[in-house]
Formats: sequence, structure tokens, C-alpha cells
Amino acid sequence: MRRIFVIMLPAGVGVWLGAMVFFSFAVAPTAFATLESRHQAGDLVAATLNILYLFGYVLGPLLVLASVVARPIGRQRLWGLRTILLVLMTLSTLISREFVGTKLLALRRAMGPMIEKTPPGDPSRLLFQQWHQYSVLLMLFNIAAAAAVLLLLWREGFGQPRS
Repeated sequence: MRRIFVIMLPAGVGVWLGAMVFFSFAVAPTAFATLESRHQAGDLVAATLNILYLFGYVLGPLLVLASVVARPIGRQRLWGLRTILLVLMTLSTLISREFVGTKLLALRRAMGPMIEKTPPGDPSRLLFQQWHQYSVLLMLFNIAAAAAVLLLLWREGFGQPRS
């Protein structure tokens, strides 16, 4: 059973990291570059992001469990750090969807389908931009944390036969 978690841990973190990077650097920019309106692009990005959040809701706790079950002998500090990072990634995903995302959705609805016609100095638009920055920072944190977890796993020599 432990072997399954040993395999699942780097694979799961890698998939989660890949999904976040693909969303951030492919899906979101492409949506805003190709769709007719920023509102349509925002709808697509929000729907895709929601799927990514749900993915994190399932994968995050599983990876924390895998980290606990696949605890290495020795190197306790590395194990603790990677487990804490996985917990923080899961909490960050929760905060991003339930608090930041909810606020962004409410602001988008208040501005209506012509969000791009809202004047740049409008308080609603400024507030939207501020909450959007929080969302971006939370995603960047998760990307960096996932990369750090993979680095820690590599440092531990995960999956290497023990002599």
C-alpha cells in the first residue's frame, strides 16, 4: 500500500502543477486573446478555473495523505516541509475559490456583460483588479509550492531503491 502512495505523490503533484501552469500560461491568455469579448473570456476562464479548484479539492487532501503514508526514514525536516506545503496548497485553493473567487464573481455580475466598457477608474473595476491580483498571487504561490514539493521529493531520492 505504501508503494502506491510513493508513486502517487510525485505523479499527483506533477499533474497538479502541470494543470496550473497550463491554465495560467495557455488557457487564460488564449481566452482573452481569441474570444470576442472580455466578458466571454472571463466566463471561460472562471469555468475552467472552477474545474481546477475542484481538482485541487480532491487532489490536495489525497496528496497530504500520500505524504504522511510515504513518510521517509530520516530526512524528517524535508518530509515536514513538503507536507506543510501540500496543506498550504490545499488551503490556498480553498481560499482562492471560496473567498477570492466568490468576490470576483459578485463584482463581475455587478458590472454586467460589458465589463470592458466600465471606466478604468470606476471603483468596481478597481476592486475587481485588486481581487484578481489576489487570485493570481494565490495561483503563483501554488505553482511555486508544487515545484518546491517536487524538488524536495527529488532531494529525498523518492522512488530510488534503498541500499
